[in-house]
Amino acid sequence: MTEIGKIDKPEADKYKNRKKIYFVRNLYLPKNATEQYKSIFNRYWKEVEEHLAKIEAAGKVVKIFCESLYMAGDDAKKVLKSMNGMLEKIIQRKIDAGAELMPLEDKEIFGSYVDWNNCMMVIRTSTVYEKVQEELKAVVKDRFKHIKSVFESSIGQAEAALLVMRGEDRDLLELPDDIELFLISPPAYDDLMKFMRDRDEGKEYWRA
Repeated sequence: MTEIGKIDKPEADKYKNRKKIYFVRNLYLPKNATEQYKSIFNRYWKEVEEHLAKIEAAGKVVKIFCESLYMAGDDAKKVLKSMNGMLEKIIQRKIDAGAELMPLEDKEIFGSYVDWNNCMMVIRTSTVYEKVQEELKAVVKDRFKHIKSVFESSIGQAEAALLVMRGEDRDLLELPDDIELFLISPPAYDDLMKFMRDRDEGKEYWRA
C-alpha cells in the first residue's frame, strides 16, 4: 500500500497500466459537533478532493465504491447525501466527470453485519457476548469476501477505482493480487485525530 499526499509523474506512469484502488477514510459529522470539529472535518474533505486530483495522474477514477451502499443510481446518491453531504458532492463531481457509482455491499450480508453490531452494544453477559461475537466475525468474513469479489468482477485492467470506507476496515480488505492500493491521507486527517485525542484527554470537547 502506498500513502499518497503527492505523486510525481515518473511514479504515476509506473502505475498507469495497473488496476488501482484509491482508499479514502470515511469520516462522519456528528449533529452536535463543535465548530472546531466541523472546521477540521470540512478541511479534510477538501484536501481529500485535492489529493485525489493529484493521484489521478496514475489513472482517472472510473469506478466508485462506498461502504453501506448495496444500491446504485439515484437511490445510492440519496443515501450518500444523508450520510455525508461533502462526500456526496465529491462523488457527484466524479460522476459528472465520467465515473460510475457502483454497489459495494450485498444487501443481506450488510444487513446482518449492522444487526450483529447493534446487538453488541446492548449485551450484558459474557456468554451472550461470545455467541454474538462469533456470529459477527462470521458475517464480517462474508462481507469482505463479497467485497473482494466485487473488485475482481468490476475493476478492469489499467482502471482506477475510488473506495470510501472506515479506516479501521482497511486492514480487513482482501484485495486481488493484481490490484494496487493507495491511501489518500491529507494533513487534516492527522489534525482531526489529534483533536480527538485531546478530547479523550479532557483538553477539548468535540460536542457542544
